[in-house]
Amino acid sequence: MSDQITRLHLQRLKMATTGKLTRRDLAKWVETETFINGKPYSFKDHEFQERILSDESQITVTRKCSQVGMSETSLRLALGLVSIMQNFSLIYVFPTATFAKLYVKTRLDPIINGSPFLRSAVRSSDSGADSAEVKQLGSGGFLYFRGASSDTAAISVAADAIIYDEYDFADQEIAGQFQSRLTHSPHKIRAYLSTPSVPGGPIDAAFQDSRRHWNFVRCHHCGHRFCPSYLDHVKIPGYDDELRRITKSTLARIRYKEAVLLCPHCGKIPSLQPEHREWVIENPTENHIATGYQVQPFDAPNIIDVPYLVQASTGYGRWADFINFGLGLPAEDADSGITPQDVDAAMIEMDSSPFHTHVIGGDMGLICRLFVAGVTSRDELIIVHTEQIPIGDFRRRYAELARQYRVTSKVLDAQPYVETLLNLQEHDFNLFAAYFVTKKGIAIYDTVSREENAAEGKTALRQISVNKHPALDMILDELRGGRIKIRRTKDAKDIKDQLTASKRSKKVTEDGQLSIWNKPSHGDDHFHYALLYTWLAAQIRGAASRGYGQAPMVGTFKLRPPKSEQARSGTGMG
Repeated sequence: MSDQITRLHLQRLKMATTGKLTRRDLAKWVETETFINGKPYSFKDHEFQERILSDESQITVTRKCSQVGMSETSLRLALGLVSIMQNFSLIYVFPTATFAKLYVKTRLDPIINGSPFLRSAVRSSDSGADSAEVKQLGSGGFLYFRGASSDTAAISVAADAIIYDEYDFADQEIAGQFQSRLTHSPHKIRAYLSTPSVPGGPIDAAFQDSRRHWNFVRCHHCGHRFCPSYLDHVKIPGYDDELRRITKSTLARIRYKEAVLLCPHCGKIPSLQPEHREWVIENPTENHIATGYQVQPFDAPNIIDVPYLVQASTGYGRWADFINFGLGLPAEDADSGITPQDVDAAMIEMDSSPFHTHVIGGDMGLICRLFVAGVTSRDELIIVHTEQIPIGDFRRRYAELARQYRVTSKVLDAQPYVETLLNLQEHDFNLFAAYFVTKKGIAIYDTVSREENAAEGKTALRQISVNKHPALDMILDELRGGRIKIRRTKDAKDIKDQLTASKRSKKVTEDGQLSIWNKPSHGDDHFHYALLYTWLAAQIRGAASRGYGQAPMVGTFKLRPPKSEQARSGTGMG
């Protein structure tokens, strides 16, 4: 009995002492107060983690490869913050609530149960909160677990810190809502960690907006300092082809088990052990709030060796996936979105439009991007006119183009100028307003059209609800399949830049993975959406047609060298 009283007294003293620690002591706290397999936790073989945990920046960003223990260490970081900081609340955000619950049960609970300090802190809490959604540690520390797949996940939870785990695969709109939970905190700590997807994706964009640190090697043979690179520095004896060409069938014919990483200066094998490593900042002159860390497989050389990397590269369906998950770097390929080559192949020279009637699609903004197109008898969409119109001049140019090209169907996005569209719809019965929706199923769009009924208090309504991501997938397929052609105009460069700006990546939902299109972190994508709305206008032209009737189809059209561009901002000829 006296032994138990003594242990409890010592435990209370330890908790009181813990309150005097700071964030700088987190790595030491993790080694002292958390355990693995019954032994004190150690950063051995994961020494790079110690620097990341000890970073006191308000925002940290870790762009990482898979299987280097960062998610587990981040859980220990979360427990340490709640334990060290007084009356501290932290929200740990996973891509989905289901994933959060599973991770708590299989990863977090064993950490707590294996630590006498944490076990006592949970049991001695005021509320006794100990579930898959919330843990209370001591009298004032709370650790919440949420999924970024429900728009109610962030409601009613105030916090001092947020950790986003696998940030790239979360719903970015919902993930962003959590930041408002930090408003009244003096700390406002945020930590982002994830394997990346495409360049400019969520974690890559955050990393680019940080003071970027890379774990360099100083060759113990010649003293040369360099950042290890799989594609640049990994060599296989007797193999001279590109590493990306290695397949499962190739492995049996090459000496991949002898693969090594060589110093680019002396050509010898450098030691990758921690005594030969140092974090080097890539952009020391840039004043970012966030501190970023790039974690590569070479940062854990005793866990992931070079031959394993070569073998692992053959296990992915896409080379880009190996770059993302195996190396922790952003990458894109043809599956990631519209490529410059796709746009070049779609561009055509055209003197004048061969179509009798047309459709219009436009993306609204301070500068409205607008396409006019005809449709062939084979349902090919041919863009014959492009224009960038200031919003102040939009109504005039819109009306002129509708008359000039005998437009039978129009789709404009409803945001941000809802009032403008409603006013236009009062006189234009072929105009549909587009709204984005997220829903299950294969339907890409639904239309709603009704007449005004004053007796029933109903206003006229013509709108098209668009399932955004499948619809953009369709545009990619149509463009790449040669079923969309775009007349080359003076807007060609902007069109090319904006069609290729958005990138497709994976998002984890409660129902599994789906592909999503991410808005570019830099640059515009307005013509991309204008093309989508133009394609939709072509699909619904039967429902929209009231002025000119169903458009007569043109089976073929002759391409001629283009005449000089017209002087006005738009281009194309009726």
